[in-house]
Amino acid sequence: MNTNFDLTTPILIAGAGSTGLSLAGELGWRNVSCMVVEPFEKANPHPRANAVANRTMEYFRRWGIDRELIGAGVPADVAAQYAWVSTLHGQEIYRLSLPGHAELERIRAQGAADPRSELHWSPYLKTIVGQDKVESALRKHLAKCQSVDVRYGWRIESYEEHADAVLAQIVHDSTGEKQRVRCNWLVGCDGGRSRVREIAGIPLSGRSGLANFVSIYFKATDFMSCHGFGLVNIFFPLHKRHRGFLLNWDTGTTWTYHLILEPGTDWRTIDPKAAILSLLGCSTELEIISIQPWTAHGLTATRYQSDGGRVFLAGDAAHLFTPTGGLGMNTGVSDAIDLAWRLDASVAGWAGEQLLASYGVERQPIGVRNTGEAADNFDRLFAVMQCGDELDAAGSEGDALRAEIRDDLHTQDRLMKSSGVLLGYRYENSPICVPDGTDPTPDDPRVYTPVGRPGHRAPHTWLADGRSILDTFGHGFTLLCFDGVSDGAASLREAADSRGLPLKICSIEDQVARELYGNCAYALVRPDLMVAWRGNFPTDSIGIIDRVRGARPHEQQKMSGSAS
Repeated sequence: MNTNFDLTTPILIAGAGSTGLSLAGELGWRNVSCMVVEPFEKANPHPRANAVANRTMEYFRRWGIDRELIGAGVPADVAAQYAWVSTLHGQEIYRLSLPGHAELERIRAQGAADPRSELHWSPYLKTIVGQDKVESALRKHLAKCQSVDVRYGWRIESYEEHADAVLAQIVHDSTGEKQRVRCNWLVGCDGGRSRVREIAGIPLSGRSGLANFVSIYFKATDFMSCHGFGLVNIFFPLHKRHRGFLLNWDTGTTWTYHLILEPGTDWRTIDPKAAILSLLGCSTELEIISIQPWTAHGLTATRYQSDGGRVFLAGDAAHLFTPTGGLGMNTGVSDAIDLAWRLDASVAGWAGEQLLASYGVERQPIGVRNTGEAADNFDRLFAVMQCGDELDAAGSEGDALRAEIRDDLHTQDRLMKSSGVLLGYRYENSPICVPDGTDPTPDDPRVYTPVGRPGHRAPHTWLADGRSILDTFGHGFTLLCFDGVSDGAASLREAADSRGLPLKICSIEDQVARELYGNCAYALVRPDLMVAWRGNFPTDSIGIIDRVRGARPHEQQKMSGSAS
């Protein structure tokens, strides 16, 4: 192996979009050294994703940037409105309204909250803010993380994977300067055209080219006076000449119009102002800020780790989405959090031999699940975007058509109400979770069932002191003790200490929380806020700790049982 290199780092992250920034942000929060290379000096100013999911906000809560994002786009005191219309000068066919964050906090302040109720599944619903603002907030967070070396203007050009390291060559786009970097692990967060994935030879599987779009980011000061629908977060124009998504970024003056192109249409032939004014049905002053083409896919990498085991994929490098449901960016952030603690454990030396390999075992099926859900959402929405002027027809035939479409759209509310997808994912048969023999809850795209079952998200509930139970979790594993700290906790503490696994022990005197976690005496929560084990007593503490840290059978004692 060539031992000549200019830079060394334990972890090299290629790409600083939302996933790469989140991975670096989580590592920085953990004080783990890493390096990020990103070709763009500044965050992409063109807003793409428009909703930060409740799960993503739970991660951001740990770093203290959640409050910065609430109200940074659509004000927190404005209800989230979604309207399906023929055009903006035509008929409203269907509308869905969700409370804003200020309303959530008002409801919470009224008294006891039932965590099984939709408004209390998480401290958040969807936070409506552009991906550009998210990435700007993450960049500011990284600037405060001393363990993170961020190199904007640089991109990965090539790499070689060896048994004990990855040797990468990075290049500065402006100057052409090249440097060689030696790292223990390389993570490709470099988007849909991932260079890291290409070199690793990992194919994508699924559906490609669902639709081509042109995305027009514009400002129109008088936009709200040009239609009568009120302040809406997303319009879905259904008329086949205007079909797509119109996203609001503030109080109704700044928007992005994602227009679905007819097959064979070159996006450069689209007059952006004409397209917007045709949708609006009247003339008003417009400022076109930027235009970008993109293609909707439903693709997932067949694996998330290279054959050599030192190269990983996350975010758009691992999966490509349609935007229907707001799943793409948020799935990528969960990839990052799931991988970060494994890398932390590997750097610190307490990871078992199969801990890193379990990342793909857990996350790749979620990529398939979520891209499939988003593609199905798109198919169903596109199916009601096939009509023209008849959408606005007067009389019984027009009424009947709109009623038929309205009934169909009513069954499509998972497009916006997607907490079941975003909170209800689970790592069934994970090699690093200890099953307890219980059946999984239904995997419903709309409805999340809070359950502290191994392999599931550790459910949120508000504690008597006003904190979320999520706020009690530490950087490492957290043992929730619902009957007080007793012999079982001491046994797990001793086992964790013997393996170097960081463990925080937390007594929770809350009956609602106990019920959420299966009425067990103990629940062991992973660093990524997923449940690893629960039970009334750890009959084999060393076996539990070895399993959750990813030890292979030859590394661990034979487990004699998970719980009694």
